[in-house]
Amino acid sequence: MSTKQTPGPSKAERLTSLIYALATKSRKFNAERIGSYLVPEGSKETREKALDRLKDDIRNDFGLQLDKEVIDDVTYYSIDTTDWFLPPVEFSPAEAGLVALAASLWKDTKLQTLGLNAAARVTGLEGDAAPVAPLAGSLVPRLSMDEPNFRECALAVFNRNTLKFAYTSSNGTRSDRIVDVWGIGQRYGNWYFTGYDHTRDDTRVFRLSRVQGKFANFRHGGAGSNGQYRARPADFDMTRVLQDFDLQHPGLMATVLLLGDDAIPLRAQAVNGRSDQDELQIGYADPHSFARQLAAYGPAAKVLAPAELVTQVQQILRDARTAQSSQGTEGDFADVKFRPHRATGRGTTTTQVMRNIDMIQYVHAHGVVEIGELAERYAMSVAKVREELAMIMMCGVPNGQHDELINVNDGDVESDTVTISNAALLAEPQKLAPLEAVAVLGGLNALASIPEFEHQQVLDAALAKVNSAVARFDGWSGALGFALSKARENDIPQQLVQAIRSQDVVRIDYYSASSRTHQLRDVEPIRLIEDGAVQYLRAWCRKRHSVLTFRVDRMLSVETIGEHFELESRHEDQQDVQIRYESSDEDLQVIVHVDAEILPVIEAFHPSSWSTGRIGAGYLAKVQFSDHQVAAPLVARHSGKLTVVSPDATREHVVGWLDEAIAMYEDK
Repeated sequence: MSTKQTPGPSKAERLTSLIYALATKSRKFNAERIGSYLVPEGSKETREKALDRLKDDIRNDFGLQLDKEVIDDVTYYSIDTTDWFLPPVEFSPAEAGLVALAASLWKDTKLQTLGLNAAARVTGLEGDAAPVAPLAGSLVPRLSMDEPNFRECALAVFNRNTLKFAYTSSNGTRSDRIVDVWGIGQRYGNWYFTGYDHTRDDTRVFRLSRVQGKFANFRHGGAGSNGQYRARPADFDMTRVLQDFDLQHPGLMATVLLLGDDAIPLRAQAVNGRSDQDELQIGYADPHSFARQLAAYGPAAKVLAPAELVTQVQQILRDARTAQSSQGTEGDFADVKFRPHRATGRGTTTTQVMRNIDMIQYVHAHGVVEIGELAERYAMSVAKVREELAMIMMCGVPNGQHDELINVNDGDVESDTVTISNAALLAEPQKLAPLEAVAVLGGLNALASIPEFEHQQVLDAALAKVNSAVARFDGWSGALGFALSKARENDIPQQLVQAIRSQDVVRIDYYSASSRTHQLRDVEPIRLIEDGAVQYLRAWCRKRHSVLTFRVDRMLSVETIGEHFELESRHEDQQDVQIRYESSDEDLQVIVHVDAEILPVIEAFHPSSWSTGRIGAGYLAKVQFSDHQVAAPLVARHSGKLTVVSPDATREHVVGWLDEAIAMYEDK
C-alpha cells in the first residue's frame, strides 16, 4: 500500500481488516482514521495517497466500490456490498466441469490456481465435478498471459480507462498513443488490445508486447487531450476483432532457403513446400512472431526476403548470442540453492488477501478442516499455513475490541485442525473479482471460439451463469476475445479435427525432431491442443502402443486409411489438456536461466527444481532435455530471455549453433 511502516500489522492484515470493517459497517471510518491505520507515521499527504490507493485496490482487485457518506461535514467511507455476494445459481456437474476446464487452460501457474479456486467457489462443486478431459472436445486451446503489461491493460478494460503509452509498430516506428481501451484478446499465443486511438482519430488494434515501458492512465480534458472518452460500442466483440484483423491486413510472403533437415517442418507452412525444392514461399501476417520462429531454426533455414524480415532474424540471433555469451557458468552460481517448486516470493498483498478470504470461506463452509488439507489446497507448507492463520486471527475491526477480531481455533494455531468463526461476512462466497473473471471467463470464451465445439449447449449455460457471478461488470464476454483455429488456412488441422470426430484412423508423414527422420505413423486421434502458434495432436500410436503427442507443424501429410476405431480405455487421456514434456532417465540435465516474463516456456518442460529465489531478472531451473540440440532453438527464439548455465557442452553447442546461424547471413 504505501511507504515505510512501523512494526505492527502487515499490509495484508491491514487490507483484510479494512475490507472486513468497511463492509460490516459496524463502525464509521473517515479519511483520517483510514489513513492513520494504513500509514501510522505518515504525513497528511501520504495518508491521502494511501486512501486513493485503497480505493483503486478495492475496485481493481476485488471488484468493490468505496462509498462516501457526509455526516456533519465529515466524509465517512464504507464498502458497497450490494453486488458482492454470489447469487443462488446451481451448476450441473457437466457445467461445473467445463468451468474447471476453462480455468485449467491457463499455462501460467498463478492464474490457473486463481481460476481453479474461483471456479470451485462459483460452482460449489469442488471435487464433484465431471473430469475435464471428456469435456474438452476435439480441439482445446492452452492460454498464457506472460506479458508484463497484461494486468494493467485488462484492468483498463474493466474500468473503461484511457491509457497513454509508447508503441513500436511491426516496422519499428515508435509513437506515443492515447487510447480508450475497449477489449483485450489472444490470437495464437499473442495478446492484442483495441480501442479508440485519439492520436489517429480512429479505432486501432495493438499488440501488447510492442508497448514500450508501462502504461499511464490518461484523463481527458487535461493537457494533450483530444476529445472525450469514446465508449465501447454496444455490439463490440473482441473475438470478432481478432478474426477480422488478418482480413484487414493482407498476408506477407517470405522466401526461405531450406539448408538442413531440422527445418523440414517449414514445408508444411509453405505454398510450394510439398515438393523437393529447397526454396520455400511462406505466407505470414506478424513479422515479429515469424522472425522468432525462423530464428529458432538457426543454420537450418536462411531467410532470403523480404529484407526487413532478414534484418529482424539477424538481430534476434545476435541478441541471443550476446546474452548466452555473457551468462555465468554453474560455478558462478555455486551458492544458489534449489527446491522442487519455484519460489513465488511473498506475492502481492492482494494475492495474500484473496487467499486469506478464500481460506476463511473454505473453512467456514466445511466446519472443521485438517491443516494438511489447507496446505495442499494452497500449495504451501504447513508452517506457512499456520503463519497465515495467525495473521487472519489478528484481522478484524482496526483497533477494535477482542470480540471484533476473527476467531481462529480460539487462538490455537498449532492445532492440526482448523475452525474459523466471527467472520460471517467474509465467509459468504463472493462474486468473481476482475482477474478471477479473466481466468474463468477467458477460458470459457476461448472454448466458445472453437468451431463446432462439441459441448456448446453446456458451455452456453455455464457462460450465462458465470456472467451472473462477476462483480460489478457484465462486459467481459464481449471484451475478452480469442481467435483460434478457425482462421487457419492450412488444411491439416481441419483434416485431423474431422478424423477425431469421425473416429478415423489416419496415417501421418511425421518428422521426428528427436531422431531427425521421417516416419509414417498410423494413429487413432483423440484431440488437438492449440498452444499459441503451435498445435499438437494427442493420439494412440499403433507403433508405440501408447498415447503420444505429435506436433501438427511437423506433419507433412495426413490421410485416412479407410478404417474406423472405437473409443476404449486406451484412449483415455490422463493428461487432460496439458502438454507435458515426457523425459526419460537417459535425458540430459540442463540448468537454464529464464526471465520471469517467459516462465511458461520452461514450466512446460516441468523442471525438477528451481532456484529458491530470483537470480537477476528471472530464475534458474533444472530441466531434462533429450540432447544438447534442444536448447539452442529455445535460446534463439527468446532472444536473450533464456540462456544455458550448464553443462559446458550444452553451452558450447548453443554458442556454436548461434555463430553458424549468424555467419550464414554474413557470408556473401
